[in-house]
Amino acid sequence: MSGLSGLRRPALWLFGPALLWSAAVCAGLAWTAADPAAWAEIDRKAAGLAGSQRCAACHPAEVERWRASYHRTMTQPASGAAVLAPFAGESIDHLGFRATMTRGVGGLPHLKVTPLDDEGRPSGPALLDVDVSLTVGSHRYQQYVARIDRGGGPGEMWRLPVAWHLGERRWIPMNAAFLEPEGQRGAADDYLRHLSRWNDNCILCHNTEPVPGQRDRADGAGPPGHVELSPGTAGPHWFASRVGEFGVACEACHGPAGGHIERQSSPARRLLAGAGDPAIAHPGRLLPRAESDVCGRCHGNRIAADVATVLRAGDGFLPGTELAAGSRPIYADSRIGGSDETPFAPRFWPDGTPRLSAYEYQGLLQSPCHLEGAAGGLGCNHCHDMHGDRPNMQVRAGRDGAAACAGCHTLDPAHGGHGAAVDCQGCHMPRITYGLLEGMISHRISSPDPARWVGRHDQPDACTQCHVDRSRAWAAAQLPALGLKGLPPTTSAAPEEAWASRVVLDVYGGDPVQRVLAIHALTRPGLPVAPQVRRPWLVDALEDEYPAVRWFAWRALRSVAAEAPADAALTAALASYDPHAEAALRLPVVDALRARLGPGPLGQEQRAALEERQAEVMLWIGE
Repeated sequence: MSGLSGLRRPALWLFGPALLWSAAVCAGLAWTAADPAAWAEIDRKAAGLAGSQRCAACHPAEVERWRASYHRTMTQPASGAAVLAPFAGESIDHLGFRATMTRGVGGLPHLKVTPLDDEGRPSGPALLDVDVSLTVGSHRYQQYVARIDRGGGPGEMWRLPVAWHLGERRWIPMNAAFLEPEGQRGAADDYLRHLSRWNDNCILCHNTEPVPGQRDRADGAGPPGHVELSPGTAGPHWFASRVGEFGVACEACHGPAGGHIERQSSPARRLLAGAGDPAIAHPGRLLPRAESDVCGRCHGNRIAADVATVLRAGDGFLPGTELAAGSRPIYADSRIGGSDETPFAPRFWPDGTPRLSAYEYQGLLQSPCHLEGAAGGLGCNHCHDMHGDRPNMQVRAGRDGAAACAGCHTLDPAHGGHGAAVDCQGCHMPRITYGLLEGMISHRISSPDPARWVGRHDQPDACTQCHVDRSRAWAAAQLPALGLKGLPPTTSAAPEEAWASRVVLDVYGGDPVQRVLAIHALTRPGLPVAPQVRRPWLVDALEDEYPAVRWFAWRALRSVAAEAPADAALTAALASYDPHAEAALRLPVVDALRARLGPGPLGQEQRAALEERQAEVMLWIGE
């Protein structure tokens, strides 16, 4: 017996701790499995935010990729590398005012706007003289926000009237980033048209857990020092705005993580729960409608059911819940306040397709591929990856072009008759959307049918946005030869369709969105028209009444001038044109360009007839 005992002692020493540890683990697992508090439904909102830094402790790779995204830099304090503009004494003149960007005390970015006299000299008191507090955006252009008490208290903040365009490395007036006619020279109200309050506007989509914090002065309370800061100009409201985190951070898409972190701090619960935790939303595991609601909160302009509550306490949306519970997406026929008017109709094409960015969600909901959000339908995450390694457009790996469609559709190489030159998006998601001074793809997936628009001039079509030298009647006639279905034209071709191609007609006679998109179409690669032919088509648009259209034309003409065979002299001449300068400075350059490139594609009477049509739709929309 003593020999056996001697053998058992080393075994106990060797395996005893492991057995004890295993018993403790089993006991812990059993305790956790039986603990109602570990599995009960929690109030995710009440659990509170944790912040992206806390997320990085367990999800370092995801957080690192998010830090490289444009979502992270959507709103930042205006300091250090966050400020992309030089603020080194640059200035820009517009509408009789000069904006000068410098550095103030402590190196803070500073903006001063002064009126100019008829000789272009500073004259009179400054319109604005402020330090910049926040930056907004970092992709196409960067906007700036300053604290300005205009009746809303010391916490009132305003988006300033100039922005830094990243592609051109130059300042632009915000009036020129919107589709609207030129303002009147010397009119301060026109110059400050897009001095927009941040607290009840930009804050909502460009931050995590935003709370506008609007308070009604009639309630009797007000912020400390408010009366002294704005005597005689006190507005009906003041603001005590706050955000959970600047920019679009982890909890904007996953919801408050406080409860998730508390629960996952238990190893036993993590082991028993497996993949997923109901205390946090994982958009990739939601049904298509619910996952797309997360994106639609910002990428689909909407109308709140209770605007006052949103302005006071935020929209209350919790990722993973139904977006429609607190708001409805805006469509062409949307009405507000019981009115019969449809104020949002200009933001949509006649068939209801959105024509501005920030309506991508509506385009998806209108798409047959979405299947009304049911399982198997298309959602935002199918094509986009918020944690991918491609910040620009955040396209999911392996989902470029036709690959995005291959998961659901059997792709016949002969389909469409265009071969590899045109992918699925070119026909089914054409570039008929305007936003941020760019032409963008539509997020409403549809099949091209140019015959629907023969004889009409109020909506572009996919075919003639590429076949820029053709009419819609021509495009409709080609569909059967390509093996494609299409309806027969319901109306006859308009007389003007014999004058020029559809795109040229839109450059001269379309509404402002049509004009910028037609100009954009003339710069696309692989067009069937030589650059020498397209250059004169663009010159007249340099005189457009809308600054944004002139900007498009200027950039387009430079792009086409660089196409082989490049025209270096034309490129040099375009360097002296400024789309934001006063007419007296712009028009001589346009005359010289017209003399150099020759007559445009239309006769004088034809051009006048089309330009008269421009006035039929005067838009004041879009960014």
